[in-house]
Amino acid sequence: MGLLQKDGKGNISWIRARLILEFENEEKAEHILKSLEADNYEFIKCQREGKRVVCESSSNKASTLLHTLDDFLSCIILSDEVYRNI
Repeated sequence: MGLLQKDGKGNISWIRARLILEFENEEKAEHILKSLEADNYEFIKCQREGKRVVCESSSNKASTLLHTLDDFLSCIILSDEVYRNI
């Protein structure tokens, strides 16, 4: 997670996060990526790099970014459970 800028008063004006998710194989990474695209296309940008899924998101409020990442990680957990039970 990185801070992009502060105003003169020390307030954060932009914050971003980058997640690198590594899976057992490329097939699983692709499955997880496709399952995430429908819900998160506006808030989190993801791409597959081999068996990794790299995701980035940003916000002007840390609390908003934290909420987005929390929801996103819940979606990943659910998608992983579905993949294992197929």
